[in-house]
Formats: sequence, structure tokens, C-alpha cells
Amino acid sequence: KVIGGYDFVNKDTNPMDDHGHGTHVAATAAGNGILKGVAPDAKIFAYKVLNSGGSGYWSDVIAAIERSVDPNQDGDYADHLDVISLSLGGSGNPDDPPSQAIDNAVNNGVVAVIAAGNSGPGSNTIGSPGTARKAITVGATDKSDVIASFSSRGPNTLIKSVKPDLTAPGVSICAAQWQNAWSSSQC
Repeated sequence: KVIGGYDFVNKDTNPMDDHGHGTHVAATAAGNGILKGVAPDAKIFAYKVLNSGGSGYWSDVIAAIERSVDPNQDGDYADHLDVISLSLGGSGNPDDPPSQAIDNAVNNGVVAVIAAGNSGPGSNTIGSPGTARKAITVGATDKSDVIASFSSRGPNTLIKSVKPDLTAPGVSICAAQWQNAWSSSQC
């Protein structure tokens, strides 16, 4: 399933998930065993940007987003990934560097699906890069199909956007990914 990737934390070509969350998200999206993911025939690029404790640097997140636009780094964006899924976030706004990187990736043909975050139930709690103007920001619902108490919420008054763009049961704030997608770990 994993056909490429890079470990931005350890600066090597082995993006092994030592936290577990990225593997969980990838299986939800592309699992093809006893349990099927939403896209069982998908291929995955794994770009590791968080360490085993779920922490990292925005510079690594931005580098991975940029790599999704040009995976082989040859300056030709024709081979961009179809969809990227980021189940991570932190404080920020639609004009910060991670959100700008997402908007740039979308402008270059990549669909960006970003977790809303786990800072609910207050308003204006969606973290970056879920704050990006062009991100599909995903919140979680509970078993009753009501937005989960922990799920971050909008609105985003800076861009006059409702955000999250969608909510769904069972996502646990971990957005799905499809063919030629990548996942970074940590809800």
C-alpha cells in the first residue's frame, strides 16, 4: 500500500509510524484485509512529520505539504498527489504558513483534507492548517450524529467561513484519504 514517502523527523526515506495514529488513519482509508477502508485500492505516500510522542515542527509539516505537490522534486507538478490527509493541528489562522502551504497545494491540484481538531466545544477552535481557506476541514460527530463535544468548531471570522466543512460519524477528527494520498499522524 505504501509506495513512497519520507521521514521529515529523522531525515530519511523510512517514514515508519512510531506513534500508531498514522497507521490507524491509513487503514481507515485504504485498508484491504478483513476490514475494508473507504478506498481499499488506494496507494499511499507516507510523509512522517511528527515524532513518537505526536509532536513536531511546522517547518516539517510545510515541507511535507510542499512535497505532496512535487513528490519526486523535479519541478514538474504533474505528478502531484491526488489527496492529502492531515490529522494534526495547532494554533494559527488562515494566513499562517501552514494554511498558506495548504492553499498553495490546492491551487496546484491537490485535495487537502484536514482535521478540525479536538479543542471543542467552543467556537473559533479550529486549528491550523484546518483554518486554510481551501482545506476541506473535517469535524467529528458522535453516535447520535451530533457534533462531538471534543470536535473543534468555527466560525472562522477572519475568512467569513463556517468551518468545519463537513462532519461525519466515526472520523474521530481523522480525515480519510484516497489514491495517491498521504497521512501524517496524530489527532
